[in-house]
Amino acid sequence: MNNYPSSGQRIWGLDPQSRIIRIVTWIIRELTGIVFIFSGFTKAVDPWGTLYKIQDYLGVMHLDIWPSLVKVGAFALCAVEFIIGAMLCFGSFRRTAAWAATAIMCFMLPLTLWIALYNPVPDCGCFGDAFIISNWATFWKNVALMAAVLWLSVFNRHAGWLIAPYLQWLGVLSTALFCMAIEGAGYFYQPLLDFRPYPAGATISDSSSVEEPEYRFIYEKDGIKKEFSETDSLPDETDGWTFVDRVPMSQPSVESLVSVRHEKSLRLWDHDAEEDVTDDVFSEPGDMIILVMPELEKVSIASTWKINSLYSWASSHDINMIGAVAASKEDLDNWEDLSMPEYPIYTSEDTTLKELARGNPAVVFLRNGVVIWKSTLRSINVDDFQDSATADNPMAFSRNDRAILINTSALYLSIMACLITFSFLFRMRFAPKRGNRFIRDDKVLPEESSSSDKPAQ
Repeated sequence: MNNYPSSGQRIWGLDPQSRIIRIVTWIIRELTGIVFIFSGFTKAVDPWGTLYKIQDYLGVMHLDIWPSLVKVGAFALCAVEFIIGAMLCFGSFRRTAAWAATAIMCFMLPLTLWIALYNPVPDCGCFGDAFIISNWATFWKNVALMAAVLWLSVFNRHAGWLIAPYLQWLGVLSTALFCMAIEGAGYFYQPLLDFRPYPAGATISDSSSVEEPEYRFIYEKDGIKKEFSETDSLPDETDGWTFVDRVPMSQPSVESLVSVRHEKSLRLWDHDAEEDVTDDVFSEPGDMIILVMPELEKVSIASTWKINSLYSWASSHDINMIGAVAASKEDLDNWEDLSMPEYPIYTSEDTTLKELARGNPAVVFLRNGVVIWKSTLRSINVDDFQDSATADNPMAFSRNDRAILINTSALYLSIMACLITFSFLFRMRFAPKRGNRFIRDDKVLPEESSSSDKPAQ
C-alpha cells in the first residue's frame, strides 16, 4: 500500500492540521519579526539615545559598569534585535532565530515587569524616541511577544523560508553590515532619522506654549548637600554654599514625553543658573552656532583648540556663537579657566541638551531661530577653521541624512531581494525533483511512484 503523501500534501502539509499550524506560524513569525526589526531599528538609528537610556537604568539600579562596556552593550542590543527580526521575517536559521528571540524575551519580560511596578524611568525606551508607550503597555506587549516566541520555538522549523539555507549566511551578514552602518552614522554624526523635538527645520524655542517645570536646587557646604525649592530662599554663596545642580521636582509623564515633540522646551540660564536668558539669547535674527555640551565634565580639554578655532571662524563670518552646557558651577569654572572661551556660555538641563543634539560636544547651526543642521564636533573634518582652505559657507559642513538613509536602505533591501529571487529560482529549478527524491522545506521525501510507472518484468 502506498503510504507516501499526495502532491497536494507535499505542498501544503501532511494534513489539514499541519496546514493550519504552518499558516499560523507564518503569521506569528512575520508579525514578531516586524516588531523586533522596528525595535532594533529605532534604537540603532539613534545609538546615543539607547546609550543614555541604558545609563538611566544602571543609575536607578546603582550599578557602576565600565563605560566602554556599556557602550558596546548598547550597540550590541540594537544589532541583535534587528538581526533576529530579519532572521524571523526571512525564515533564516529558523530554530536559532526562535531560540534567540525567546532568550531575549526571558530577560526583557521580568525587566519590564519591574519597570511597570516601580516606575524607575518614565519611558522604557523599547522603541527609542520614535514611539513612546507607557511602562504597563510595554509589559503587556512583551507578554504577547513571549507567547509568540514560545510558539515559534516549537513550530518555526515547520514553516518555510524566503532565503534558501545555503544563502542565509549572506542575508545575516548583509543585515549586520546595514545595522552597523546606521549605528555608526548615528554615533559619529547624528541620527539619520531624527525623532527628537529639534529635527532640521524645527524652531529652537517656543516658550509661549511650554509650562515651565518646577525645580529643586542642590547646594553644598562643608561636604553636606542640601536641597531647596523655588519658593525657598536660596543660600548665599558668600556664606560658603556652592551651587551643585538643578533637577526637576518630578519625572515627566508619558503624555508629556509625547507632547514634547510638539512643544520646544529648551531653556538657557546664566552662568550661575539663576536667571532665565532664553528669550534674550534667541531674540536676534541671523545665523547662530550652539556648542552643545550635555556632559561638560567628560569633554576633553584637547578639543578646546578646535572649539576656539570654530568661534574665530564664526566671528569672521558674522555668525553668533554660544555655548550651552549642563554642569555644576565648579565644573563650569574649571572649564573656563582651562579653555579660556571668548564665546558666552549658558547653562541648561542635560536631558534637553541631549534632545537638541547627540554628541559631547555637538554643534547646532541655526538660521533665524530654525535648526538647519546638527553634527558632532569631531565629525566636522576641520581641525583649524582659520585655515585658508576652510569653506566660508556654513552649509558646507551639513549632510543630507535622509538621502544617506534612503540609499543605504535601498542597497540593503536590494541585496535581500536578490537573495530571495535566487532562492526561489533554485526552488523552481530543483524542487520538483532531484534525482529520485522530492525536496521540501524540512525533509526530503522519496518520490511517489506507482506500479504503472514500473518497467515490465
